Amino acid sequence: MKKLSPRARTCPICHRPCRKKGTTRAGTQRWYCTECRYSFTAPRADQQHLAQFREFIDYVTDTRPRRHLTTSIRTWDRDHALCWTTKPIWQPTGEIHDQIFIDGTYIAHGWCVLTAATTQGIIDYQLCDRESKASYQALLARIPAPLVVVTDGAQGALAAIRKEWPTSRLQRCQVHIQRNIRRVTTSRPKIVQHKALYRLGLDLTRITTSEQAIAWQKKLAAFHNLYDPWLAERTFKADTPPGVVPAFAKRNKAWWYTHHNTRSIVRSLDTHVKDGVLFTYLDPNLETTNKLRSTINPLEGGINAPLKAYLHAHRGLTEHHMLRAMDYYLYSRSLNTQPITDFATNIEQPTPLHANNTRPGPAEIDTTINTSAPWEDGLTIRTGWIRN
Repeated sequence: MKKLSPRARTCPICHRPCRKKGTTRAGTQRWYCTECRYSFTAPRADQQHLAQFREFIDYVTDTRPRRHLTTSIRTWDRDHALCWTTKPIWQPTGEIHDQIFIDGTYIAHGWCVLTAATTQGIIDYQLCDRESKASYQALLARIPAPLVVVTDGAQGALAAIRKEWPTSRLQRCQVHIQRNIRRVTTSRPKIVQHKALYRLGLDLTRITTSEQAIAWQKKLAAFHNLYDPWLAERTFKADTPPGVVPAFAKRNKAWWYTHHNTRSIVRSLDTHVKDGVLFTYLDPNLETTNKLRSTINPLEGGINAPLKAYLHAHRGLTEHHMLRAMDYYLYSRSLNTQPITDFATNIEQPTPLHANNTRPGPAEIDTTINTSAPWEDGLTIRTGWIRN
């Protein structure tokens, strides 16, 4: 008699090895127990779940909607319901990078996504409600301090960098500075002062050498020599009709600078030059393996914009499904090397509910009036004389 293989399926009744007995109409292997004379199939639930998880990953890491799937939407939802309870494990590598870009973007359901990335991929991200100092600190605390960090100048990001990465050099995004200038001057300035300031903004993003940076700072000094008297012009509330007074000067200001917005932009440029955060990427003393960037475009254009397009393609998801899909989407573009299919068994356990041992209904013996209970009428527990 042929000896059965040790890998043969065991009978669910007597737990003895069985032999093969053809296949079903669907092509599934059928097994037969010679002792119990019982025929059965032995599906591999783990392999089925892994195959469904791969289909789930293909869906949540791509922008193709479910209506383009081969099966119906309801069948797909039923087969992949367990996959929504899994989640990836973010494990920062601990590598010290030359340059890190940090920025936040807002998505549906009131969430804000703070992302830290390099030109190669995402390091980590943090969910929050707004770009606050505490939110950025929670993100930066998990990542070693880089040599240079690039930010758009959000106050929460700057405060968190000073707290968590005090040794890192700061580079302000030049594109955001240029946008701030264009917000005041517009792309078609009318007056000569705005034309000169707009030209400074255009030249800022074209600087590639230290000599060009020095020449740009000389142009800024020349702007001050020419237009400082114009920037110092004042407007007095007593000489201004009430409907023309700006909002920031309505309460307790007797005068304000006439060109308030232009003056604020110019003073911010002076502050950036004084702090040395405009041309950090040109510092020859920084020894890096790759060329440093002066903007956060690799993060905004390479991660945030595709993330917005991805969420738009999958619009209509519930809040939980949206966050879980985004978690896998960002992980697929991260620097982590662990295969994404390893998380098929990383199922998120539900939070246990505390048992309530109190009996429903009013207390049998009590000394106070429970005003929050709907059954308490306040007539059975009283003190003092009853008055009509």
